[in-house]
Formats: sequence, C-alpha cells, structure tokens
Amino acid sequence: MGRLEDKVAIVTGTARGIGSAIARRFAAEGALVTGVDVLADLGEATAREVVAAGGRMRFQAGDISEEVDVRRIVRSVLAEHGRVDILVNNAGVQKEARLTDVTVEDFHAVVNVNLLGAVLLCREVLPGMVERRSGAIVNMSSVLGWVSDPLLPVYGATKAGLLGLTRNIAVTYGPDGIRCNAICPGDVDTELNRVYFEAHPDPVAFRGRVEHEYPMRRIASTDEIARVAVFLASDDASFVSGTHLMVDGAILARIYEL
Repeated sequence: MGRLEDKVAIVTGTARGIGSAIARRFAAEGALVTGVDVLADLGEATAREVVAAGGRMRFQAGDISEEVDVRRIVRSVLAEHGRVDILVNNAGVQKEARLTDVTVEDFHAVVNVNLLGAVLLCREVLPGMVERRSGAIVNMSSVLGWVSDPLLPVYGATKAGLLGLTRNIAVTYGPDGIRCNAICPGDVDTELNRVYFEAHPDPVAFRGRVEHEYPMRRIASTDEIARVAVFLASDDASFVSGTHLMVDGAILARIYEL
C-alpha cells in the first residue's frame, strides 16, 4: 500500500509543472486525485497519463479565483467520494513588474489566484474535514515569501500571505484533527521557468548563472517538490503542522559567495 492509499485529494494547477508532478506522485502513492486547472487540454492530458500509468485521477477545468467554480469542484468531489482528505493549493500565477509599474488588473490577477483561490478552497473543504476530525492541507508558498525579487512584489506578497494562512488554519483547526503546512521552493525546472530562461539573450549562460547561485549548483526538479508534498500530506507528518519546509537547495542559508 502507498502512503496515501485511498485518500481523496484535490490538487490545483495540475496541467503542468509542480502540480502535475504532485498529481502523479499522489496517484502513485494510492490517492484518488482530482486535478484542477484553467488549462483544460493540458489538465486532461495529465489525468490520462496518470490513469495510463495505473493511477486514479480525474480532471476538472475551473478557475479557482471564481467562487462558483470552487464550490462546483469541491461539491463534485464530495458527491463522488463523500469526503476530501487532502487539499494541495498549488495553482499560481505571476506578473513581472516593479511595484511602481504594477497595475490594478495585474494585482488582482495574481492575488485572486494565488491567495483568494487558496482561501476559497480551504473554506469549502474545511467543514467536512472538521466533521470527520481529519484532514491535511498543503499550501505552495515560495522562498519569495521570505525574501524579495524586485520584479515580483505582488507574487511575493501572496506567498507570504499563504504562510500566514497556513499558520491560521493549523492553529484554528488543529483541535479538529486538521494539519496545514506550506512548502517553500526555490527555482524549479518547470515549463514557466524554462520560458523565463529562454527570454534572455543567452539562455544557457543565464540558467547556469542562476544555478550557480544555489550551493547545490542546480535547481530543483518538479518531482523533488512533489515528494515533499507527499510527506506533508501523509501520516508520516502526523505531528507536523503550522510550519513550512524550505526546499531551496540551501540558497537562503547563504549570505554571499566569496
């Protein structure tokens, strides 16, 4: 049996990147996964690949920043399985701009997905978790919840907000048997990060420069983040709650390189 055998899980942002890796890893550990994303074709493709590999997953297209979509998705899972054991708030977007150039539209685009979406999903799954006195929530924060990138002020603010949300849920609903934790990745080898590298005049050199900033001299794979999510969602982390795990290759542990 896997560490998540027969657990009912909702994972957001499963069309690609970290969310896709989490869905695959959860399914491999025995979970019944519902993936959520606005990118319907890619989300469906992830689900088909998981099923072809012997896992159990279905996909629901939806915008987690929309209250009606969140309610529809959670109620559908409850109708099918009767419960939600695990929620992973992974979906996220970013808009690059210095703070003085941030538009109201871009602010809401980032906040509504990264923070409001997580709040809405937690709000919908918590009553059932409280009733069963069991549940695990994993929020995908970032090293940018702790340090700053000049071009990602709003993104960083949402990731810091997720850390506050994590602590609030852990404290408020801990007496009801619910755990809540956050993961703080550094750079991860995702499609979006590769696009970022390729936007530079010399993508290979720029990626090498970024990787050199990490004491481990590389960035993370998506599966390395997914394995941490499995741990936090499983009974292996039964007394871990209200905290975060840095999965950053020690980049925040250094001050500068001589």
